[in-house]
Amino acid sequence: MELIEILGIEKKDGNKRGERYGLFKCPVCNKTVKKIFKDGLAQQRCSHDCYAKTRMKRGAYKKKIITKKYIYIYTPEHPHAIGTKKLYVSEHRLIMEKLLGRYLTKDEIVHHKDENTMNNNIDNLILMTASEHNSFHSKKRIRKNGKF
Repeated sequence: MELIEILGIEKKDGNKRGERYGLFKCPVCNKTVKKIFKDGLAQQRCSHDCYAKTRMKRGAYKKKIITKKYIYIYTPEHPHAIGTKKLYVSEHRLIMEKLLGRYLTKDEIVHHKDENTMNNNIDNLILMTASEHNSFHSKKRIRKNGKF
């Protein structure tokens, strides 16, 4: 955190609390700004715009996200990335794509043999079409009185 030079301190008489104001110079635009003294000591820039000009881009919030069912990896350059800003891809799909040497199509599904979706070992993954995957799981359902 860089130190800001306080140019002066004044007291505003009309204020009920009698707060003191500090004057400081913004290091970005060189504008002299008056802030409440306690805020002026911690103030880094005169406005949000000046702050935004100098701040570093944050990049990924997290490199890996683990939900209840799947592990997602930060890969914004992937054509099938998901999320609000399309930044993440599920780990099991990335592993299968690396094995095949190409991106998966929308119809291809990566199935976990042991049905533990957190186990993304290549020996536990099978590539299926969507229809094959649906029929695989429908065979395991038990019918009761003609209904699932």
